[in-house]
Amino acid sequence: MVGRMTLAHPDIIPFPGRLATSPLPESGPQVLIVCADLSLSQRWSEELQASGFATRAASSVESALQWLQSTPAEVCLVGPLSPTDSVSTIEAAIQRNNWPTQLLTQLHEVTATGPALSISCGWIPQPVAVLQVSWLVAAASQQSRLSGEVKKMRRQLSNRNLREMVGHSPAMQQLRDQVQQQAEQAEGCLIQGERGSGITQVALGIHEASKRAHRPFVTVDCSVHSAETLEEELFGTTTTTPGVGHTRQPGRLELADGGTLLLENVDTIAIPLQRRLATVLNDQRFEHESTGERVRFDVRVIFGTCIDLDDQERRGLFRTELLAHGGQRRITIPTLRSRSEDVAPLAESFLRKIAAREGMPPRSLTLDALHRLQSYNWPGNMSELEHVIERACTVNPSRKLTAAMLEPWLGTGLDDEPPAGLTLATMERQLIESTFARFAGNREKTAKTLQIGIRTLSGKLREYGYPPRGGPGSNLKAWTPTTVVYPEDAAEQRAA
Repeated sequence: MVGRMTLAHPDIIPFPGRLATSPLPESGPQVLIVCADLSLSQRWSEELQASGFATRAASSVESALQWLQSTPAEVCLVGPLSPTDSVSTIEAAIQRNNWPTQLLTQLHEVTATGPALSISCGWIPQPVAVLQVSWLVAAASQQSRLSGEVKKMRRQLSNRNLREMVGHSPAMQQLRDQVQQQAEQAEGCLIQGERGSGITQVALGIHEASKRAHRPFVTVDCSVHSAETLEEELFGTTTTTPGVGHTRQPGRLELADGGTLLLENVDTIAIPLQRRLATVLNDQRFEHESTGERVRFDVRVIFGTCIDLDDQERRGLFRTELLAHGGQRRITIPTLRSRSEDVAPLAESFLRKIAAREGMPPRSLTLDALHRLQSYNWPGNMSELEHVIERACTVNPSRKLTAAMLEPWLGTGLDDEPPAGLTLATMERQLIESTFARFAGNREKTAKTLQIGIRTLSGKLREYGYPPRGGPGSNLKAWTPTTVVYPEDAAEQRAA
C-alpha cells in the first residue's frame, strides 16, 4: 500500500514530502464546503470523505448559512467565492449564533482598517496539497470538539452560578443563556424589568459568572438619593480636619474596583450628573474637585431600570452618551405572570429559605394553595410572591399552607399593607403568637426570629394573657390575669 495513510492503517509511513497525520475521528465529523468552483469542491469532498468525514457542499454563502442554521457543522471549509459573497459574512454568523463551527479559508479579505477576518479563522496556504487539506480539517474538527466541551462546561458552571435564578420555563432558560453571554463580555449592559422582577439577582448572576466574580459586587439605588448625595455616594467625600488635613471616604466606584457596580433605577439620576457619570465611565477615572486627586478604577457598570430608557432619551430625560455606555447590550427580564410554571419552584425555594432562617423543617403548599398562586396575576412579580409566602408563614404556624391562608395577602403588593379589617395591634399579636406557637413556647428562638429582646417578648405575652415565664402553661396556654387597680387610678375613675 502506498501513497496515503488511512484510518484503517494509521501506522503506515507516508512517502517523503507527505504530511504525517494523527488518526482522524471515527464518528464522521460534519464538514461544510463552501466554494463557487465546483471542480475544487468535488476534489475536496472526495478527499475528506475518504479520510472519514461527512461532507456537504454549498456554492454560495446564503445556502451555506441555511445549512449551518439547520445543522451546525464542526468545520466550514471556504474556497473561492463569487464576487458578491464574503467569507466574513459566514464568520459573523458563526460568532453571532455562538456555533462551535471552525472556519477554514483560502481567502484573505482586507478592508481599509485591516483584515476583515479575526485571528480565530484558520488559513489554508496556497498552493495546497489535497492531503494537507484533510490534515487541516482534522485539526479544526478537534478544535471544534474542544470548543464544544468548553462551552458545555461553561453552561454547567453557569447553572451553578445562577442557582438563585429559579425556574424551568423556556423564558427562564433563555434568560440564563443571556446572562451567561453577558458574563463573557467586558462591556456594561442594561437590565430592564418590572418592579420586583429580580434585576439585582440577574446582575449578581452576570457578576458571578464573569471573570470578575472574585472581586466586589456593589449596588447603588439611585432613586433614594438626591443629586448631591448620589454624587458623594459614587465618587466619595473629602473632609478637612484642623491639624489632620484631608480625610477622604472612597465612593462606590472605588469600592467596586475590579468588580461590578449595579446602578439600580438609573433613570432617576439627575441630568447634570448623567453627563459627568458618562465621561467618568468612559475614561475609567475621575478627579476630586476639592483635592485634585486623580482616581483610576476598573469597574463594569450595569444599569437597572423598569423604565423605557429609549423613550426617556427621546424626551431629553436621559443623556445619549450615558445610554450608549450601558445600553448597547440589553437583557429584558420576563414577568412572573408570563411564566406561571415557575411559580411552584419559586414558592418551594422561598419556603426552604424561610425554614433555614427559622431552623425548622420547610413547610409545604396544599394543591388548592398552589393553584391559587398560579392563577394570580403577580403585579409585583417574584418579590410579591416571596412576601406573600413570608407573611403567610409568619401568621400561620401550620405545617401546610392552604389557599385560605394565602388569600388575605394576595393583592397587598410590596407596601407591607395589612389585610383589610386588621389593626396594627391585631397584626402584631398574630405575628407574636403564631411564631411563639411555631417554636413550641421557646422564647429565645421566638425572640431571635422576631428580632426583639426576650424581655420585650415576655411583656407582650403577659399582655396577651400568658403566665410569667416558668409558670404552669407559660409556653402554650394563655390565661386571663386579675385586673389590678392602683389607688391613683381609682381616684381618677371616681373623679371622672
